[in-house]
Amino acid sequence: MQLTLAVTLPEDETLDSFYAAEHSAAVSFLKQYLADPSGQAPVYLFGASGSGKSHLLYAACVQAHEQGRTSQLVALQDCEQLTPRILDNLEQLDLVCLDNIQAVAGDLNWQVAVFDLYNRLVEQGKALIIVANQAPQQLGITLPDLVSRLHACTSFQLRLLSDDDKQGLLQQKARLKGIELPAEAARYLLNHHNRDIRSLVAILDRLDKASIVHQRKLTIPFIREILQQA
Repeated sequence: MQLTLAVTLPEDETLDSFYAAEHSAAVSFLKQYLADPSGQAPVYLFGASGSGKSHLLYAACVQAHEQGRTSQLVALQDCEQLTPRILDNLEQLDLVCLDNIQAVAGDLNWQVAVFDLYNRLVEQGKALIIVANQAPQQLGITLPDLVSRLHACTSFQLRLLSDDDKQGLLQQKARLKGIELPAEAARYLLNHHNRDIRSLVAILDRLDKASIVHQRKLTIPFIREILQQA
């Protein structure tokens, strides 16, 4: 697996661990698309920050790796520090993931490079997953041919999680770690800490380590004690 910009794949971010994966049309489609992308349009995922786009992008790379296929994730939000030439020859890989494509809206050279890569990957029958914060027509991309290609993708809009969803997600991630997070403890975290899901998951990781060290269950008093420590 090849990754640019020192991207580290979270071990627990797989397609099956995506919250409510069994009910997610995006997850179901990605599984079959990654199994055989030949003859299919690329996938376009969009939604607000915290809707799970990064999870699915990383999970696609993890799945490709598990299937013995090569992949590369390109973080386009860093395009100002990079050259469009980094997209050259990526059609030799089995999967390419482009994160934050909205970042190229003000750079025609990058737009042309993405357009050319899109065509090469489709011609080679390789997989391409594109992630953005908005629908194609709202990105401000000025290259008409690229806008047309993005519209041709199979698109999924990801919704933000409600507080109930976040509670369920935290409890699911706790179970994957082999610990139990009671509903009242999960709700306490939501009510007293940053509700950004990545921040909440980072807190859960800290609590997991503390519960092992202290051999304590994740009760509200224990959580309060750990999080009050420097």
